[in-house]
Amino acid sequence: MNKYPFSEIGVNQWLQDLYTSTIDVQVQEQDMILSSLYNWLTLRFELSEDQLNYLFSLSASFRNNLAQEIAFAINNQSAITLDKQTDAMVSSTLPEDSVKVTEYESSKAQADSPNTLGAGEPSTPIYNGKLIIRIYYKLL
Repeated sequence: MNKYPFSEIGVNQWLQDLYTSTIDVQVQEQDMILSSLYNWLTLRFELSEDQLNYLFSLSASFRNNLAQEIAFAINNQSAITLDKQTDAMVSSTLPEDSVKVTEYESSKAQADSPNTLGAGEPSTPIYNGKLIIRIYYKLL
């Protein structure tokens, strides 16, 4: 796969390319994400040195949880949205008592598949959902 800009457009292009690829490619992508979110992001997206440093500063547990959420979204071909503050003028004028924040919001809904093999056969669950990853600044 290609390397994409770290923007909402870049994430959308990556998802489009990924979701139209083979299942094997999608599984490999999930494996890369789960083995190291940091390494996967550096291979898949164009990141500045500041972005790399910030990513590395996030706690390991947060990175692991986020990796799990991304892999789950890929497995179910859910929407993934990057909501990133990109206004350099705003972020450069923030007071020193502000902090960069990364959070994610995941919504998952399970529905039974209408395609059942026969009476009494369990149906296959279908997951609908979305994953929103937000990066922004807030005052302390």
